[in-house]
Amino acid sequence: MRQLPWTSCFLQLLLLTSLFTPGLSASTRSRGKKKFAKETKEPNICAIEGRQAPIFCYCDNKAIKNATDATCLVLSPFSTNDPTWNYFSSQIYLQKLKFIVRAPNWLDYIPVQVFRQLKNLHVITFQDANIEELTEYAFSNLPTIGEINLSKNSIATLRMHAFENMKNLSVINLDENEITEINRDTFVNLPSLKILYLNENNISTLHDKAFKHLTSLEELELFGNQIKVITADSFHGLRSLIRLDLRNNSIAMIGDRTFIEMPSLRELELDQNEIVYISEKALDGMRNLKKLRLSENKLVTLEADFLAGAPGVYFLDLRDNLLKTITFDNVKPIVTNLYNSTSHFYLSGNKLICDCKLAWIWGLRNETKNRKLRDALEELTCFLESNNATLKINNEDLEWNEALEAARNHEEYLAGNSRGGSIDDDDAYLGDEYEGKDGYEDSASNSDFQLKMQILEGKVGYMKNLFDLKLEELPCPEPSREDLMASEQPSGRHENARVGSSGSIWSSSTSKPVHLDLSVLACSLLLLLSVLFT
Repeated sequence: MRQLPWTSCFLQLLLLTSLFTPGLSASTRSRGKKKFAKETKEPNICAIEGRQAPIFCYCDNKAIKNATDATCLVLSPFSTNDPTWNYFSSQIYLQKLKFIVRAPNWLDYIPVQVFRQLKNLHVITFQDANIEELTEYAFSNLPTIGEINLSKNSIATLRMHAFENMKNLSVINLDENEITEINRDTFVNLPSLKILYLNENNISTLHDKAFKHLTSLEELELFGNQIKVITADSFHGLRSLIRLDLRNNSIAMIGDRTFIEMPSLRELELDQNEIVYISEKALDGMRNLKKLRLSENKLVTLEADFLAGAPGVYFLDLRDNLLKTITFDNVKPIVTNLYNSTSHFYLSGNKLICDCKLAWIWGLRNETKNRKLRDALEELTCFLESNNATLKINNEDLEWNEALEAARNHEEYLAGNSRGGSIDDDDAYLGDEYEGKDGYEDSASNSDFQLKMQILEGKVGYMKNLFDLKLEELPCPEPSREDLMASEQPSGRHENARVGSSGSIWSSSTSKPVHLDLSVLACSLLLLLSVLFT
């Protein structure tokens, strides 16, 4: 049977296809395997192989493009163009990235190129690096970054625009570095920044308007630096600041309207400075201030109305200063706040003198609803001069001084005494000499003498619990010119309250009757008449 031409062609084509198809399939499979192998060998920052790698990262997920949290150990020095930095492209969805440097000199720069690869990065942390300076634009135009932690990295200098144009950045931590000053335009266009930590650096200078761009900042911490001078311009622009921490610096005085640029401030911490003077207008404009901490300074006196600009304060800490008194005028602007159960007022550790200027404290103790405040007041002590006598310390009084020392440090004196004879009997040592010096009782009958007698500015007296004294027995010193000018009486429902279980005494002012000499008056009148009729 004769075959048609088209049939023959078809059979030949079929034969050729059967011969070459297996080869084509094998080739296709081979290319697929090569492509798969290439993909699986792509560098993965979360699964670095080889002991020579300068960095090793622990990730919450090692699969390509699945990690969200990575902590990377820098194991040896490597430069900014090291190819290892490119491995981070394998985990472009990282949200948290932390670098821990094993030796300080192994990382001394900010690898900006890495951050630009990571489009979801929110938190950046460096620890123990040796980044001596943050260069211009070290952190800039990174819209996803919300928190930067650069504590403990030996940073000494912050260049202009080191932080710029970061619209979601809310926290910067620069604690425990070596920064010496804060210049203008370091922090620029950071509209969401709420917290700035600059604690435990070497900052001695806050340049005027250094924070002027931080209009949204709510918390600024400058604890443990060497700041000596602060002015209103130091805080220019901080209109939203709620809390300012300036503890443990070297600030010596607070001048007029120092904090006027921070009208929203609620908490001001100035403990552990060297403050000797606070201006009467230092707190002007601080109507939102609630907590004022001034413990461990060198305050001896307070201006009468130093709290007038901050009438909302209900937490006042004045512990461990050198205050000799605190008058009603000092606390008058805030005294009603101290009645509340949430109030706090600390005054212990000062050198208060027992006199009628402290009489208002009885009223506060009786009026406040805060039990802790009442208990704290009841523990106050003051120095009560004995018989208003002044001790003159000179070479002729050595024996008397020795007697006082024995009374104050009874056991030490007995152990170290080198005088002859028996001293088992205290009277045998102090005896008539002690009693005859200033008319004090002998130590055998007065335990307060042995435990609490002190010399304060050349005056001999006792340290007494304030509420062990009777109000009517408190001495009233002659009023000074300042006292006379600040003698205004308190107003309100407590104005006329009397001492008692629920009463108050606020004023320590006393009035003395004026005695006229009638003979002098008569002579003056006769002299006047003689002049008129002559």
